Amino acid sequence: MKPLHFIFFALWSMAFLCIQSCKEEYCNDPSNPDCKNYDPCFGKEPANASFNFFLDLSNEYGKYHYKTDTIEMREGGYSALVHFKVDDKNVDSCWWTVGQDTRVFTQKEFYLTFNLWNSPIAVTLIVDKHRSKTCHPDKPIRDTITKVLTLLPLGSSNIFGRYLGYLDGNKEDTASIVISREFKQGLNEPELRSVKLLGKQPYQFMGIIPGWNEFGVVGDITGKPYMEGQAKLEGNELEIKFKYAGIDYPFDTYKNRYFKGIKQ
Repeated sequence: MKPLHFIFFALWSMAFLCIQSCKEEYCNDPSNPDCKNYDPCFGKEPANASFNFFLDLSNEYGKYHYKTDTIEMREGGYSALVHFKVDDKNVDSCWWTVGQDTRVFTQKEFYLTFNLWNSPIAVTLIVDKHRSKTCHPDKPIRDTITKVLTLLPLGSSNIFGRYLGYLDGNKEDTASIVISREFKQGLNEPELRSVKLLGKQPYQFMGIIPGWNEFGVVGDITGKPYMEGQAKLEGNELEIKFKYAGIDYPFDTYKNRYFKGIKQ
């Protein structure tokens, strides 16, 4: 029996060594201390104050934060909720100043509401990253960046106008929409009017949440037909992705659709 035990042990040892050598041979992860190419500074970048502005265009269709430094808004009415977010989540400290606001914000991301268009707004971010000093002794631990947030009155972007197009990739299923500003009770109300966008109904009205070249579409959830979606304008081509509930649809039943059109 002893020789059999010895043979089994020898075979097991050889297999283990083979597995270990294969692991070392094919291990190619600089963040893994078990690999030969391990780099303790891998991914540890020096201080970088890069940041971006986002506008929340989320609605019933889906969540969507639109990255932009230009926003159009209705003066005295529609409030723009702007998301400020540092790119490097591993910074140690943040100090933000926003335009004439006397406050200093220290979060890595936060929201501010703007009720009046007042452009331009200079935003400065200072970050510290002490842990980067070990890996980048020749780089400063502090970085500063200033960007400009531009808030413009409603109607400044190119989204307003008339579009002719088709639905769901079917060029035989044509539709047209008009995006305009309507004066209601003294306020500019951005509005999307459509012909055949929601089935056989001849004419529908939907509200929009303006951004710049992208915007949210908000339907009347109390009735049918109903739509809720998000739109994007590239050049003179508009695409709207939306969920749709027809008059004859069962309760809480929707269909995903999209419209592509050319500005006239």
